[in-house]
Amino acid sequence: MHPRFAPVELAFAGPATPIPADVEPLRVRFVHADGDTITVPGFWDGDDRYLVRFAPEQEGAWSWESESHAPELDARTGGFDVGPAAPGEHGPVRVAGTYHFAHADGTPFRPVGATAYNWLHQEEPLFTETVDAVAGAGMNKLRFMVFPQAGGYVEHFPELLPFERDADGGWDVTRPVPAFFRRLDEAVRTLGAAGIQAEVLIYNAYDYGRFGLDGLTEEQDAAYLRYLVARLSAFPNVWWSLCNEFDQLDRPDERWDAAGLRLAEIDPHDHPRSIHNLVRLFDHNRPWVTHASLQLGQATEDFGRASLFRDAYRKPVVLDEIKYEGDVPDRWGHLSAEQLVHQFWITTVSGCYASHGESFVIPSGSLHIVEGGPFTGESPARLGFLRGILDEVDGVGLDPVDNWWDDAFVAGVQGSVYVQYLGREAPGEWVFRLPIGWRGVQLEAGDRFEVDVIDTWHMTVAPVGRVFEIDEVAKNDAWARAAAPVALPAGEAIALRIRRVA
Repeated sequence: MHPRFAPVELAFAGPATPIPADVEPLRVRFVHADGDTITVPGFWDGDDRYLVRFAPEQEGAWSWESESHAPELDARTGGFDVGPAAPGEHGPVRVAGTYHFAHADGTPFRPVGATAYNWLHQEEPLFTETVDAVAGAGMNKLRFMVFPQAGGYVEHFPELLPFERDADGGWDVTRPVPAFFRRLDEAVRTLGAAGIQAEVLIYNAYDYGRFGLDGLTEEQDAAYLRYLVARLSAFPNVWWSLCNEFDQLDRPDERWDAAGLRLAEIDPHDHPRSIHNLVRLFDHNRPWVTHASLQLGQATEDFGRASLFRDAYRKPVVLDEIKYEGDVPDRWGHLSAEQLVHQFWITTVSGCYASHGESFVIPSGSLHIVEGGPFTGESPARLGFLRGILDEVDGVGLDPVDNWWDDAFVAGVQGSVYVQYLGREAPGEWVFRLPIGWRGVQLEAGDRFEVDVIDTWHMTVAPVGRVFEIDEVAKNDAWARAAAPVALPAGEAIALRIRRVA
């Protein structure tokens, strides 16, 4: 019995002369007992070995049949039975509730991610230490590039590269190097086993002419994309990002848009899809974009900014670079831990998500955001603590309750749970008040709530220990006037969690 969501791998012996990667060698049509059908592309994996990977999302009986222009790969048939998912496996992540994410089985997913661009190309023990650090901090997503990185702070250049060379010394993308892509397979598996989503950055804006992988033609890009998707799509923990800082490459938006549309068309498992900017925002309203991936640190420095992108795109917003905790002189790389954690909490009550990065110079002369490895800074544990708070939310995610007029910037699941972040210097007390909002579950006199005081830096949750009953409801606000104010540790970084009492 095969577990639900786990990749099924079918292996075929095909032509001894490899079918070029710009040609689809085979595809397999999978049919569920109830008639649902999904067609999955295959790929060459060295010698005469061809593979097809498929992640079934329905329990029950499945049958399959192959199609290929190669007689050795054509008209092969078989079947298998699918049972319950393995413990802890919830399937691929997709958009839920317009602005949030959930797994295929409905389990909410709240991304609190990390970044290590060149991680795939590091040797042991650094490779494994990175996974251990991300998982140990309680983070659940890692952004990394397929192609190797060059440029500043890059001290390690790999020997294993993705394609064979052609007669002129250029890249022959029709001849992928199986050992390279098997390493990529294992990287995604390793992250999945640790409960981490693998955000795969497909194209490379950080080549700077060292490898020449940023100079592929549009046709070469398409061949590589088809091969990459065929290899990785069945892994349930995959996310796609076309490029980090796409606007560093001299390519028209039409080319990026065509690549995004192609990605959406050829991915049979419909993973999250995005593209990330340096200074010029992409049009995230494009239909192939599932969520907006932004670099805009200043949007998280003050309340009320990040949430505006939700209104512009009506999609989940992930601020994948809000500057980094570190000690380098570059303006993007020397946030204090306190400031980075502060910006994450602002992002949270904006109804958005963010990614962590660490830019301390490590012994190799590189940075954690380049190579990975153990964390140095103080923010990771506190971001894992934030993720724990988010995972306790009974609902798909937190939304701003009154995005335009609420000067306290309270987010929540209306009528159920609310979170108010008071900033890095809380006042000495808080008077119970909630925004009404103009849609959703409305508050009424007699509604009762309990309050927790969350110290976002010291990572504590302290129940106030008494019930607050709403006794005044105005047009925009609800108050518990009879209740004494909540005493707070003035000057600390404090959030409040307000939950309805049944």
